[in-house]
Amino acid sequence: MAQEPTPRNLPPPKSPVYLVLLWPDEAGHWEGRIKDARTGLERPFFELEALLSWLESEQDRTNRRLA
Repeated sequence: MAQEPTPRNLPPPKSPVYLVLLWPDEAGHWEGRIKDARTGLERPFFELEALLSWLESEQDRTNRRLA
């Protein structure tokens, strides 16, 4: 029996791709790193609000570029 290919949701060409790593710190709060898959640049964050703020500003920048 032939296997069907797995559908994949891939980003459009030339769109930014980020990897987000999360882990709990010693106090139980979330911290992590955002890594740009294209450049390898990493940005640390020390609370989820900082991650969400960065994602919103990055989305705004991307939308301005596409407009």
